This record gives sequence, structure tokens and C-alpha cells, in this order.
Amino acid sequence: MTKKYSRRDFLKAAALGAVGTGALGILSGCSTNATTKGTYTPGTYTATAKGMGDVTVTMTFDENRITDVVLDLSNETEGIGQAAKDQLIAQILDGQSVQIDGVSGASITSKAVMQAAADCITQAGGNPVVVSQGSAEAESTGGDWLGEEPQIADSQITKTYDYEVVVIGAGTAGTFAACSAVDEGAKTVLIEKFGRDFGGSGIRDTLAAIGSKQQIANNTKINKFDVIRLMYNHSQGYGDQRLYKVWADNSGEMMDWYADQIAKHGVKILHEVDNHDTGEKNEFYDAGHSIQWEGREYQSQFSMFLLLDDYKEKGLEVHYETEMIKLVKEGNKVTGIIAKVGDEYVRYNASKGVIVCTGGYSNNMEMLKALQPETVKMIGVNYSFPGSTGQGIKACLWAGGVMDETHAGMIFDRACVKPDATGTENAAWFWMGSQPFLKVDLNGNRFTNESGSYDHILHTAFNLLPEHTYAMIWDANYTKDIERFETHGCSRLYPHANGTESVFPMDYIAHVMNPDLIEQGYIVQADTIEELAEKLNIPPQNLKATVDRYNELYDKQKDEDFGKEPFRLSEIRTAPFYGVRQCGGYFICTMDGIKINTDINAIDKEGKPIEGLYVAGDCSGGYSHGSYVNLLAGAAAGRSATFGRLAGRNAARRKV
Repeated sequence: MTKKYSRRDFLKAAALGAVGTGALGILSGCSTNATTKGTYTPGTYTATAKGMGDVTVTMTFDENRITDVVLDLSNETEGIGQAAKDQLIAQILDGQSVQIDGVSGASITSKAVMQAAADCITQAGGNPVVVSQGSAEAESTGGDWLGEEPQIADSQITKTYDYEVVVIGAGTAGTFAACSAVDEGAKTVLIEKFGRDFGGSGIRDTLAAIGSKQQIANNTKINKFDVIRLMYNHSQGYGDQRLYKVWADNSGEMMDWYADQIAKHGVKILHEVDNHDTGEKNEFYDAGHSIQWEGREYQSQFSMFLLLDDYKEKGLEVHYETEMIKLVKEGNKVTGIIAKVGDEYVRYNASKGVIVCTGGYSNNMEMLKALQPETVKMIGVNYSFPGSTGQGIKACLWAGGVMDETHAGMIFDRACVKPDATGTENAAWFWMGSQPFLKVDLNGNRFTNESGSYDHILHTAFNLLPEHTYAMIWDANYTKDIERFETHGCSRLYPHANGTESVFPMDYIAHVMNPDLIEQGYIVQADTIEELAEKLNIPPQNLKATVDRYNELYDKQKDEDFGKEPFRLSEIRTAPFYGVRQCGGYFICTMDGIKINTDINAIDKEGKPIEGLYVAGDCSGGYSHGSYVNLLAGAAAGRSATFGRLAGRNAARRKV
């Protein structure tokens, strides 16, 4: 069975899991040959790193080789991290190195094992090399990340299935697509490369929509063209306004259907209503709708399983541990896929359509280096879904599709590093990072307006500051400050104005996450600003002068230096004082992909639809460039759900 957590336990595990595993640093093999005499000091060595919990690696060496590896993965997720144990041991022993492939689906555990194994090698006198963002390797082009389409002979196919609609990937888009196709009466299968215990990535907590019944009941009036303009401007004009309009015109119906479906199980989806009378300068709209846990145990696939179980009763088939290898074309039409189950190849014929919903490429370092080298350097912690390896994007390109030529990643300013560190190596998850407290460079000087989109300060720091590292400062009254700040979307830590739950509660941040980060040495506290500066390795006189100036601006209720809204200023006068260094962010997904038209059809290089091929979710394109529209809560997941639903409907209705 899938291991369940209470919401508090899950969040704490996630917070612990981020420490030391982020930065997407690659632990490479020993720089010396492991078979050379005298490489190691014989003995047994033990080290611990953070995965989803503590991961302990014990390694035994003779003079020339690693002779034994023991892994304690008891704190990792059952069925995912724990299940990777034997493969990880075999990879280390076979390769005599920590430069291993890791295990698909268990990337967090794999990275933690590599980190602890590297520590063991160091203890034994070896020399593992840590390659992090900013290195020559990270700046490389990534080579030929697309590669050649696999050639699978008919004689290698061991079984053939016949369906009308084949959906690939059990995430937000794929779940909505499969259910929609079944509603249209199509014989439908949803394939998922992970097992039932893992169950796919699930449905995101918050979905954006316009025109839902709840918005109407709440008297929330959103001009869809205002929202379209916001998204278009945020994409710097690279986004497709036609696709924005498809979302705006159809998302309300999607949200009503979803809310009605899970209401049958006693689960609520509630519209998020925020206060528009604060004087905030950043444009935002009450488009978010989020699942309400109300004391239930947290499980990322919770609502997805509710939908899939209901739709299995209506005829939907779900095939787990089935990995798409390539699309099948007959002439210019996509007619199915070839997949791999275990060591065997199987064929799925799709008489009406294949819908690719495999996610982006946030866990494919080769693609990231080639397409988003700046994003790579800004990743502090990578908690994106493990299935996001770019597989669906590659398959569509091999089939004649085209990809966005500009790229985007969703990365939020929620990572921190130790007070003696610069750069993203060994970063930790720091959810409070998006709060608009005073932020200073490592000389103690304020450098920006701290109130804005989550990734904008990352871009500023990347462009202006050495190792793009800065510090955030707050005092003992921070919980009251955060309540007054009234941030939006997932950064909000108090219930929304209409009582809808926040993604994370303030109590969890104040009593679980922050104390953990203090204990681990990330957040520092002090009785004076000068002492705080010393602990953060910032010039005390400079920080004291900056804090004094910031308090003066608070007293005036006017930010004369950077124009931040008065309600988002805070005084820093009450001990204890707190500070943390921030660098890079929390990486969620990539936001560029295969170009589609308003029917959710993939298009070719001439802009013509590829018949029978639909693409939805993070592997689809035309929406984002360079950044994500952070203050439109649930915009990405809302697109995935809406376009998935439309793709399923359009494929099922296709005339053949």
C-alpha cells in the first residue's frame, strides 16, 4: 500500500528531505582510478544525507575497491525510495563510483545516497568531485539531448491492445483527459510508467479557473481579457493569446466538474478569495481553487485516485508500470504507441487519438543544461515530479512535432543555504522565502523591492549579486507581519479572506519548519542586529545602518528607496532577530513544450495539426517564457486540467 502521512508529518518530511539534496549538483565518480593500489584506507565508513528523511550509507573498502555497501532507507517513502535500495547498491558496486544513474521515480533518495556515498569515499581517502551550478559542466550545451528515435521491430512486440483513446501519464492533465474521454463514450486506457503504489504524480492542490460556480456565488468578477493580458505580458509576448482564451473560456466548466466529482466523496474544492483593499501594486486575480484537507491524511495522489476509481467503474482502464517508448505513425497520422512493460515491448493502437501528458523535463539534467542553463544555476531544491524526464516531448518531436524555441521554468524563491555558503550547493527548502521581508546583499545593503513575483528576486540576484546569494531579515513579530502581508497563492500562510485553507499553515512554518532549519544551522538568531550580522557573515555596521533605514521607512509608512507598499513594510526592533541566506529557489517544473493549437492538437513545423496527437500539461507549449505568472494562483495546473479535459473530449469526438 502507498504510505500515508498526516498533513503535518508529510510537510515535515518534505522539509527535511530538501536539506542537502537540492541544487541538482551531480556527485561524480572518483577522480582517481578505483583499481589503483592504495586508493583507499581499508575499513568501514558511515555517512548520512537528507532524502525524504535521513539516508545512511555504510561502505566497506579494501585498498583498491568498494567491497560492500549497506543502505538504511527506512525513513524513505515506502514503495518508492525504499524500493530503490537493491538497485542503488548494485549501481555503486558495479560502477565502483558514486557516479550512478539513480533509480527513476526515486530521484531524491538517489541523490541522498550519492551524497552520503561520496562522504564515505572521502573518509576512506578517495576524492569524489562535486559538480554544482556555475561549473563548466553546468554551462555546457547538454549535447544531443534528443537522440534518435528508438527502432522497435514488429517481431519484438509481444502483445497488442486496441483502444480508441490512449492517454499517457497519470498526472493532472492525464487524469482529466482520461476521465473526459470516458465521459464521451470512448474506449480509453491511461498508462503510467510508475506502479500503482506510487500511482503517478497526482493532481496539484490548486487549480486556476475563470467563471466557476463558486466564483459567481462569491461575486468574484474577473475580466478574462485582463487575465489574458497579464499572462501575455508575463510571457513578454511569446505566449499564445488564443491558448489563454481557450483556458479562460473552458476552465470554469472544468472546475465545476472537478468539484462535483470529488464532492461525492465528501471532499471540498474551495475558491480562494483575497483582500483587494490593501493597496497592493502587483496585479492579481482570485482565480485559484484548492482542495481542502480538513484534517485528512495528506497524499499527493489523493483526489486522482478518487477520480480514477470512479471512472474505472465506467470502463476506464489504467495500466501501471507501462512506459511509453515512442509514438506510432501511419503516414501523417499518429495511430498509437509502443510501450515497455518490464523487458517486453507492447503496442497500443489508438483509433481516435493519443494524448501525451507526461510532464516536462525538470528531472532531465541534459535537457535542462541545453535549454535552460540559467534555470539550472538557480535551482536550490528540486522537488519536481520524478516522472518529468522529457520523454513525451522527445516522442512528439520524433513524430514531427515542434517545441517552443524559448523556455521557462517554474521556480520559487524558497531555498536557503548555510550562513557561510554562497551558491546553491546543499540548499534547503525554506517556504517562508517568498515573504516580503527586508532582503540585503552580502554587504548588508538593500537591493530591491521585496514585494513581487516569486522568481523575480531570483532573476535580480542572478544578474546583480556574486553567486546570486542574499539574506532575509526579520524579528520576533514576524508571524503578525506575515498576516498583514497577505500574500497570495501558495506563499500565503494564513487562511484566505473567505476562510479557504492556505497551502501551508503558519503554525507549521513557525513550529516545525523554521525550528528544523535553526537546528540544522540554516536560520540564525541573535539578540542584536550586529550579532545577527556576524552570524550571517555580513558587515555589522552596514547591516545595522540598513535596518535603521528600513525602520525609518516603516515609521514613515513610505518606502522612499524602492517603493514597496506600506502594508508590506515591517519594523525590525524586537529581539530575537532572525536571518537566513537565500540562493536559488524551489524548482517545480518546466513550462515549455510541444506547440499545440486551440484543439490541443500537436502541430508540425508548418503549423498544421498532427492528426491523432494531442498534448496537454507541462509537456505542452505556447504558454510561458522565461518566468511563470506567479501571482495567478494555480495557473499552470489550471491549464493542465482544462487542456487535459479538452484533449480527452476532442480525441473521443474525432471522426475516423
